[in-house]
Order: sequence, then C-alpha cells, then structure tokens
Amino acid sequence: MANMTRYNPFDDMVSLREAMNNLFEDSFIPRSGSTGRGMVSNLYETAESFVLQLPLVGAKPEDVEITAQQNTISVKWTAQMSVPENATTHWSRFAQGQYQQGFTLPVPIDAEQAEASYENGVLTITLPKAEHARARQVKVSTKTPAFV
Repeated sequence: MANMTRYNPFDDMVSLREAMNNLFEDSFIPRSGSTGRGMVSNLYETAESFVLQLPLVGAKPEDVEITAQQNTISVKWTAQMSVPENATTHWSRFAQGQYQQGFTLPVPIDAEQAEASYENGVLTITLPKAEHARARQVKVSTKTPAFV
C-alpha cells in the first residue's frame, strides 16, 4: 500500500524570516570563487619570502601583468573564454574580461627578486622579503663577568 500525504498549501510558502535571510545572504555572503574582497588566493610566508597563489581561469601567461613595490603587489590579467559555435549556454561562471587584484603584504619585499610561474591554471608568485624585513637571531652578550 502506498503512503499518502495530505497536501498543505502553506508548505510551499516562504516565511518572512526565511525571505529576509535569503535576501541578506544573496547580498552580503560571497559565493564560491570569491571572498567578497576579490579573488580567492593563498598567501604563505616563509622566513625568506611570501608565496602568493591565484587561480587564473582562462588567462594566458603573456596576458598577466604583475607590479610589485615595497609591501604591495598588483596583478592584472585578461581572461578569455570561447563558446562553441551554435552552443546554448546553461550557466557561465567564468566571466571573460580584464581583471585586477591588489594585495598588501605585512612587510616590505624585494621587488627586483620577485619570480612568477603559471602551471595548471594557477599563478604562483614568489616575493622575497626585503633584507631589512627578514627575521634575524640576536645573541645576548654580557658586559659583566659571570659569577662562579
């Protein structure tokens, strides 16, 4: 015997609270692929440098421009997507166009020694810290002789 459920027309209605939650979520909570402050990215710090990783879908390495100075870095790129001829788009989340993202690092970097590589759609930028910003160990010396 099949289970029967009585239809309740109010089940399909959205409460005012739920509607307001959806409104605020759609307005303020970032969707996947975006942090609300720009592109998703990874920033790692070692004793000598920072490593910044950015996914650049649809970008060619020759279309990426990186500017580094003091403690800031700016990345500009062009993303191009191709749609097959006579194709119908059902969704498109990879928008083509020109993009720019800036980053401020906690300490100054040596822009002359910065290096970048692009592999599997991920741009990796290695930014050595400026010599005066690197951590050093300092030995403690005494001016009075130690007691024996």
